[in-house]
Amino acid sequence: MLEPPSSSLLKSLSSLKLCSPRDLRRCRGYVRRLTRDLPAFDSIWIDALVQSRRLTAFQGQSLEASQGERLQVGPCLLLERLGGTATAETFLAQRRDADDVCVLKLTSAAPEQIRPQSEHLAKLVSVATDFAHPAIVLPQATQVVEWPSAGDLRLVSISRHVRGPHLAELLVRRGRFPTSVVVEIGRQLLDGLVALEARGLVHGDLLLSNVRITPRGQSVLVDAGLVSVFRPEFSFHTIRSADRYDGLAPERISAGLPPSSSSDLYALGCLLWHLLAGRPPFAAGDPLAKVAAHQTQTIVDVREWVPDTPDWLAKTLLRWTATNPAARPRSLREAAADFGRPTRGGRRLLASFRGEFDRSTPRKPPTESNSRWPLTVAAIFVMSGAALSLLDQGARNFVLSLTRPREEISTRETHRQPAEELPNLAREPQPLPAPNASGRIVLAPGGRYLAEDIAGSGSLQIVGDELHPAEIVIADRALSLWAERIQLSHVRFTRQPSATNLSSSMLIADCQQLEVHQSRFDQIGDDSTQTRRRGAAIAWRPQESRSRRETQVVLRNTVFTGATPAVYLNSLPNRFTAENVLKVGHGGFVQLSDPGAADWICDLRRVTLRGTGPLLRCWTTHESAPLSRVTLSATSCVFDLNPSASEVTRPALIAWMTRRLPSNWTLAIDWQLEGILVPPDIDVMTRIDPSTGHRMAVDESQFNIDGLVAARFEFSGPATPRPEDSALRSSDAPRASASVPGIDADSLPSAP
Repeated sequence: MLEPPSSSLLKSLSSLKLCSPRDLRRCRGYVRRLTRDLPAFDSIWIDALVQSRRLTAFQGQSLEASQGERLQVGPCLLLERLGGTATAETFLAQRRDADDVCVLKLTSAAPEQIRPQSEHLAKLVSVATDFAHPAIVLPQATQVVEWPSAGDLRLVSISRHVRGPHLAELLVRRGRFPTSVVVEIGRQLLDGLVALEARGLVHGDLLLSNVRITPRGQSVLVDAGLVSVFRPEFSFHTIRSADRYDGLAPERISAGLPPSSSSDLYALGCLLWHLLAGRPPFAAGDPLAKVAAHQTQTIVDVREWVPDTPDWLAKTLLRWTATNPAARPRSLREAAADFGRPTRGGRRLLASFRGEFDRSTPRKPPTESNSRWPLTVAAIFVMSGAALSLLDQGARNFVLSLTRPREEISTRETHRQPAEELPNLAREPQPLPAPNASGRIVLAPGGRYLAEDIAGSGSLQIVGDELHPAEIVIADRALSLWAERIQLSHVRFTRQPSATNLSSSMLIADCQQLEVHQSRFDQIGDDSTQTRRRGAAIAWRPQESRSRRETQVVLRNTVFTGATPAVYLNSLPNRFTAENVLKVGHGGFVQLSDPGAADWICDLRRVTLRGTGPLLRCWTTHESAPLSRVTLSATSCVFDLNPSASEVTRPALIAWMTRRLPSNWTLAIDWQLEGILVPPDIDVMTRIDPSTGHRMAVDESQFNIDGLVAARFEFSGPATPRPEDSALRSSDAPRASASVPGIDADSLPSAP
């Protein structure tokens, strides 16, 4: 007899009205096929309901994690998680009273801020009752709810759902927009902002990710007015990701002013500049660098990047983005009078442009448009040794240097041949071949290629020859890839001594799953050049509006050499795996921009770090928020760590870049170590104040760590790019097995 769902699951399904007894009966056949003679666990029933589309994947995950009570928020039932930060989460939801789909934003705040923020949000909702404009989305309802299990109060705002991709997604998939499309987007958004200004309101958060294009060709600004409620004043203490500051007006930085019509106009000018050029006005990847650039530099004429921009449009953007607010139009209405009103023909143009993305996934052109985060990895300077010596003016000068515009790079359209027809390559680097129909790029044996931007749908594979790996040359740009799943094998990345971009990574991957096999990441050049670099070998972040449960980064049989970190994680994957990996040279192994509160798994097997920085360096921007819980599983590894010049003496396995550790720091890591060899003079964990560089060791007696052996050991040779030199030769540590810890050098790609 088939075992029914548990009483707790039945209670959750019934109370939330997620499914009926009839729906469960229809799932019996599926459950019976999966279980056969085994018990029918709740997870099987949940999977059956997801497969039959009675539950969404997000709802199934919540029920499986025994968090079904969190699916009911006020009058809404949560359907999907769209995104979030440390203080706010956004969901696709269904209103029970109206039975329609909406967007629900759940925001946490300090207890003393709940009441004033709730009152301000209620006033915003009251304005929205008789406000109707196709380009603006205001919150339609608000409520204060008590969050289950956490016991704190959270603010709920509900707004209408706009179907359609946002501009950041379209820009990554296509590259820079045609001028006619940019002009119509500007007209529609400006018309909506004028309507807000007439009501005494401002948007306050004009970002690419907050602008959606509907199938009918209408640009829509979401989250209008919410910044004025939750973050009215700019603060260096709440620095977020770099792309949040692409349109930050200078007066908001220097005087801490709240958003205004003038700052909205500045942000709109930056947004249109970004769409025209395919990159933001200041393309620094570090938040502080971008803020400093807006405060101290003037946005250049867009014609320097896009010479075919009409003169009237370029001059208009120069006026809108003037550093002095007095030099901008006196009001949004005045700006609209010069720019023009939206037209029916313009909407048809946008609808046609929007429809192209439903029919195909275009390849990004080989131009200077480097995706959503062209220089995101410059943020690693904060987490690498450089950040520890930045104090006051020194830090300011450093971040300002990051924002200096690079010399314009000449670009040209290149005839592309399918990978299968690629002839033998000369020694000069050639353009990468185009992916075939299945998203596969096959590189010629021993071929040399120039890095560029490639976008794909589904899977994207770059495969070299096993005996003669291909080389991808990093000159003035990284290899930037965008797809749901990215796989690389038998490829060697080299950064040339003549490369001038000190902030770029070698590989930038926007994907849900990244797998790197039998590959090398080598820096060529003297040590002084390497130590000045602020990138990483690999920079990864997940695609937006996707389930985090699907994300993973896998490295197998891979070598990293040079002074920069091996991997930079812009967001936490569900799982990070490194198997038989060698890192030689200064710079940490894994860098985290802000681990947040999400749990993740770090699985290391036969990893050797030689003369590197910390195994994990974590930058925490929200010091009051609980630390993420990482399951650190490591087996048969050798961590020979060296401190940087700015970190004084003792190296540390894990470095937390924060002024103070949250209360749960002792429980933040689940140590699962076996046969891990480290030098005797090493700290397990250290805390480093990023503003002063002051370093404090953490009380190791708070940890319950087994499997970590401090002993003296020797490698087979000096610290060179050759894997065989970093194989362990001898050690006075006891061994639990006959195998030698550390890398299997024979399975790693050899040095050229």
